[in-house]
Amino acid sequence: MGAMAATVPLLKHPRARTAWFVLAILLAFSIAAPLNQFKVSPILPILLQAFNITVGRSGLIMSVYAMTGLILALPAGFILQKLGIRVTGLLAGTSIIIGTVLGATSTGLDGLLVSRVIEGVGTSFMAVLAPTVIAIWFTANRRGTAMGIWSSWVPIGVTGMMVVAPILAQGGNWQIVWWFGAAYAFVTLALFLFIARNPPVRVLPITPQTVSVPPQTRPPVNVLSLLRKPNVWLIGLAFGCFVMSSSSISGFMPTYLNTVFGLPLSQAALIPSINSIITIFSCPVGGMISDRLGTRRKLFVPGILIVAILIPLMGISSLPMLVVLIVMQGIVTGLVPTNIFSAGVEAAGDDRLSGMAMGVIMVGQNAGSLLGPLLFSGLVESASWPIAFGSLGIVCVAGAAAGWLSKAR
Repeated sequence: MGAMAATVPLLKHPRARTAWFVLAILLAFSIAAPLNQFKVSPILPILLQAFNITVGRSGLIMSVYAMTGLILALPAGFILQKLGIRVTGLLAGTSIIIGTVLGATSTGLDGLLVSRVIEGVGTSFMAVLAPTVIAIWFTANRRGTAMGIWSSWVPIGVTGMMVVAPILAQGGNWQIVWWFGAAYAFVTLALFLFIARNPPVRVLPITPQTVSVPPQTRPPVNVLSLLRKPNVWLIGLAFGCFVMSSSSISGFMPTYLNTVFGLPLSQAALIPSINSIITIFSCPVGGMISDRLGTRRKLFVPGILIVAILIPLMGISSLPMLVVLIVMQGIVTGLVPTNIFSAGVEAAGDDRLSGMAMGVIMVGQNAGSLLGPLLFSGLVESASWPIAFGSLGIVCVAGAAAGWLSKAR
């Protein structure tokens, strides 16, 4: 038995400093997706004029981004399983770059919509890529914190564009915003490909039960078995409902402030960025709290319910009160994405299925990103802003119910 055990190589975990460096590059690369996804909302009034469209139709510019993401969310998980992280990262980055360049050179709405679809391909791969990289580089006792830090990718990207886009687009030159997004994606893709050259390989610790197992691998995983787990789909549904509300708020709040309260576009884009700035810090904190308490569901479900109360109030509040509600939303939002991602990965039951589990979660995210702006903009045009805000509260209640039924820990 001892001789047999000696033939099985033990591979050391990567050094902590190396792992955190990888996480920093991974976060910077991931930000390229939301940075480009949310470049529409802070300069939407400029785009309405440039393409001669109404607010009702503008929801399509935001939602079509998620259309490809919805279709590719699960295939992206399979592709990652087959091709590995480096090729998947290359697919993610090049899709964002190609789509953004095509958008910058578009002269009509149809061309812009096609470019947004291509950009959405990149986000699909990015979302399943990052949790898998984290699972490879971080041991279980550090993985929750790492996932919490990575969960700030969306608020950082949104905040960046909320601040930068109105400055770059002064004078109506919206194309420069697109070129900026392409350049950022190109630089961070190069950095990611550098750190993804030699990922660590892990094996099971040697025990009396594992010495007779072939040394190089664990038992093969059944990818399709994950898709038969209702808990993973319920977590994805909860996240989809949450994203329906959050994407609508981040997408249309600048236009709401500009048209209803008469704020200049630069100020109108800056106020909702407060939410994203706070979320950058509240997401990691939400992950650390859940690690300490040993629960995911008892944090993300109340978080979604509180958002269900805050958002309807935004449609009937004065400007000062609206700012307070945006701040509160940012604080509470930190409880949701981090714990949703962690719950989804844990529901998979095997870290090698992390990418596929995130594919299911991304089905929910992209469905929410697709339907939210369409629902919200349609209600704004056919009814009123307060009714549109109120509808999102109902959606969040449904999401909280799905999250509770998931029985996540």
